[in-house]
Amino acid sequence: MKNKTIKSLISLFILALSVSSVSAYTLSRADFETEVKKQITIQAQKQIEKLGGGEIEVRILNMPQTNIQTKNQPIIKVDSNTNGFLSRDLKRVSIYDGTTFIKSFPISVNTLVYRDVLCATNPIAREQNITISNSSIKKSEIGQYLGQTIETFPQKPLVATRNIQKDGIILKTYVKSKPDVLKDSTINIVFKSKDNLKITVDGKALKEGSIGDNILVKSLKYNKVYNATVSNKNEATVRI
Repeated sequence: MKNKTIKSLISLFILALSVSSVSAYTLSRADFETEVKKQITIQAQKQIEKLGGGEIEVRILNMPQTNIQTKNQPIIKVDSNTNGFLSRDLKRVSIYDGTTFIKSFPISVNTLVYRDVLCATNPIAREQNITISNSSIKKSEIGQYLGQTIETFPQKPLVATRNIQKDGIILKTYVKSKPDVLKDSTINIVFKSKDNLKITVDGKALKEGSIGDNILVKSLKYNKVYNATVSNKNEATVRI
């Protein structure tokens, strides 16, 4: 009886060793997803560093639901088809049992990037000024707009080049610098000679422009059109 008991214990011990050797490591589905998200986050942070950075959130759309069992410490590798950042990407996850490749599979990933950027607090119409009454800096998801956002409230006045909806992100392509001279506005036309003599008359701008731009102006006094250079706000200079 005693020998049978010892033999049974030995058999159980051998069985336990064999079972443990078959699957020495078990990586739960939750830990597996955490590791994959960690690698994607590190990759994304490096990719967006030169584009202004931001807070990363990774969403995986088709993560496998099973645990991973290996004999050795499992190694997870996540690769992308591109070196650049994509807010929506198809990545490949590879699983290794130590140095032995087990399998790989694709996953669909949404990588969200959050940053403080200029947004519309109210609807902004085309040609309307961007001001503190219709815009503010707030945290938004900008993964699709990296390199196109405005991070600080503009020091120089901006004008919308398109309609911008409420809570919409104001992109660089949606605005332009407010010109120093507006089309059809009344301006000062300065006639300047080579001897630096100046005569100022009232005029009308036939085009808009910023300082340094060449525009057409019309003298209200002489009723003539001149080529002029915008020299100041609401002022253009004609050299004679």
